[in-house]
Amino acid sequence: MRSRPVGKRGAEVHSKRAGGDAADSRKRMGALPPRHSFALNSYTDVRFTTCPGCEAKTRVRKMPLAVHAEGLGLVVLRKTCRFCASCDMVIVHRDELDPLIAARLPRRKATSGSLEYLVLGTVDPGVWRRGLSGGVSFDEFLENMADFNAYMQIEHSGRGWGPAK
Repeated sequence: MRSRPVGKRGAEVHSKRAGGDAADSRKRMGALPPRHSFALNSYTDVRFTTCPGCEAKTRVRKMPLAVHAEGLGLVVLRKTCRFCASCDMVIVHRDELDPLIAARLPRRKATSGSLEYLVLGTVDPGVWRRGLSGGVSFDEFLENMADFNAYMQIEHSGRGWGPAK
């Protein structure tokens, strides 16, 4: 784990990489090379129009995200995200993602409090489109999925955005 100070507002981005420093030694689900860093924004009042890592303007992108949800299994959601091209970071807003996942859960599970899910990576848009009609096998899905390089955690520290304690 490492953190790096960035910008004049005192913002820091804290990254967690699974499997230590050797990213190639960790097990991956997708066959494509890992790409993008990922941050799940749990703050409803912050939209990250500027990147918390480099303070560049973020862009709006629709990306097919592979999500594993407790009680649902693996699902692909095409979601509008914030994307920083400089840092190669994808930021997804939790308050927008939760209702999409809850809508797919069975009734009894959707009403039972907080949702347990993990965003695993991105999927090729062509495979996502074919999957809408049910024409994609699980093996083809895995061949066209890319895991995330790192999972970022962003927290407000009082004077700016900082690492999780």
